[in-house]
Amino acid sequence: MSDERRDVVVVGGGPAGSAVATFLSRRGRDVLLLEAARFPRDKVCGEGVSPEAWRLLDAMGASDAVRALAPHPLRGMQLVSPDGTVFRGEYRGHERMGFAVRRIALDGVLLEAARLAGAEVREGTPVTRLLREDVGVETDVAGEPCAVRARVVVGADGRRSVVARSLGLLRENPRMRRFAVRGYWEGVEALGPFGEMHVVGGGYCGIAPLSPSRANVAFVLDRREMKPAAGGLERFYREELRRRWPRLAGRLDRARLLEPPRAIGPLALDCRAVAAPGVVLVGDAAGFYDPFTGEGVTLALRTAELAAEAVAEALDRPSTSPLPRLVGYERARDAATRDKFRFNRVLQVAVGRPDVANAVARRLARRPDLADRLVSIAGDFVPARTAFGARFLLDLLLA
Repeated sequence: MSDERRDVVVVGGGPAGSAVATFLSRRGRDVLLLEAARFPRDKVCGEGVSPEAWRLLDAMGASDAVRALAPHPLRGMQLVSPDGTVFRGEYRGHERMGFAVRRIALDGVLLEAARLAGAEVREGTPVTRLLREDVGVETDVAGEPCAVRARVVVGADGRRSVVARSLGLLRENPRMRRFAVRGYWEGVEALGPFGEMHVVGGGYCGIAPLSPSRANVAFVLDRREMKPAAGGLERFYREELRRRWPRLAGRLDRARLLEPPRAIGPLALDCRAVAAPGVVLVGDAAGFYDPFTGEGVTLALRTAELAAEAVAEALDRPSTSPLPRLVGYERARDAATRDKFRFNRVLQVAVGRPDVANAVARRLARRPDLADRLVSIAGDFVPARTAFGARFLLDLLLA
C-alpha cells in the first residue's frame, strides 16, 4: 500500500470542503482535497443562499466566478401559511441580496476556487476509512489502497461522512425524521426576487427561483408521509404537490418538469462533537438540522472559515502529530451557530402547528418591519439572538 504525507487532508469537495481547502491554501498550507465523485455532480438542496454568503465568497476569491453563473437575485423571503395568509420580509440593511443558483454549478465553481488557491484536488477518490493511530485516511483508487497521513484531517464529506461515522460522532436525529423531494420546473408562473415557503400541516414546500421562469420546487414531509413514494417518486411528487399545495400546483399547470425528481433524507443529523485529536468536522458532516430558512450553504462556508482559522493557528505551533483536539474551533462554532439553531427549532415548531403558523403569519403580515427582521435573521446578517429578546417577542405577540 502506497503512503504519502500532507499538512492537511480535506475529505469532501462540497462547499464546506472546498472553502476550508481554499482558506488554508491561501494561508500557504499544503492541502490535499479528496472527493469521491467527479464534477459536475448534483446535490439535492433548496438552492437559496443568504446574503452573508457574499462575504465568505469574497474571502475565498470566488465572488466573480459565482456572479458569472448569473444567479437569480433574492430580495427576501415570502411565506404562505396554511390558511393562505402571506407575509413577505426583505433583507433590509444588507448591501447585497441573497441569490439562488443550481448546486451543480455552484459547487464546481467553489471546487475550482480551491484549486486556484493552491490545493491539490483529486476527484473520483473515495475515502474508505479514517486512520486513527497515525492520523490520516485510506483511499481506494481502481482497487489500489493508499494511505495519506496528515497533521489534521478535515471531515467535509456530508451526511454520510466516513470521517464522522468512523469516530462514532454522527447519528440520525430520532425525532426529526423528515425527507425532501426536489424537482426543477420551467415555465413557473409568478416568480420574482423572493424565495417562497408554503406551509401546510405536516410539511412545507419551498420555491427557489433560478430565473424569471425556472425554479427549484422542493417539499419536506415526515417519513411516515413518504411511504407512497415507493410506488414511483415522480408520481408521488406530482400528486403531493396537487393535494397539499393546490395554489402552488396551479402555477405549475403550464410548466414542464425538466428531469425526474430526487429525494433525500432523513434530513436531521446530530453530531456529538465537531473535533477530535487530529480531526475537525465541517458542513453536514458536523450535523445537520433542517434549516427551513435555506441557509445551509452559508453555514457550510462559515464553519469552514472557523475551522480553517483554528487549524492554521494550530499548525503554526511547534510540530505535533496529530494535532490535539481543537476545542477553540468547537467553541467558536458553537458561539456562531447555537442561537441560529435555536431560531430554526422555534420555526420548526411554529410551522409544524397550523394554528400557530396562521397566527404568526397574520401578525407578520400586519408588521412588515418584524417580517423584515425575521427574514434578516434567517439571512445571517442580523444576530439570531435578537429573535429571543423580550422586546421582539412582545412585538410579535402584540402585532
